[in-house]
Amino acid sequence: MDPDRVFLVICLTIVAVIAFNVMIYLSLRRGDEVNTVNMLRKAARRARNPWKDEDDALKELSNLVEKLKKGDMPRMESVENQPKGDDD
Repeated sequence: MDPDRVFLVICLTIVAVIAFNVMIYLSLRRGDEVNTVNMLRKAARRARNPWKDEDDALKELSNLVEKLKKGDMPRMESVENQPKGDDD
């Protein structure tokens, strides 16, 4: 490995960490701590489980399919069997 590239990657990583911390500090210093803290909590939750919304939707779909298979959900009648309204 090239020592110059390793040094460059280490320096860029350190600069990124310092810049992130400075941005957090300045954000907290402006006086809007509550929104900043909530934003950081939301970001941390999203980082832990980035596909939570999609997982919840798939879980709901799975539950609905299971209900359909068991016959717990009322089945919809086909459109052909519906009484026709007057379209005058």
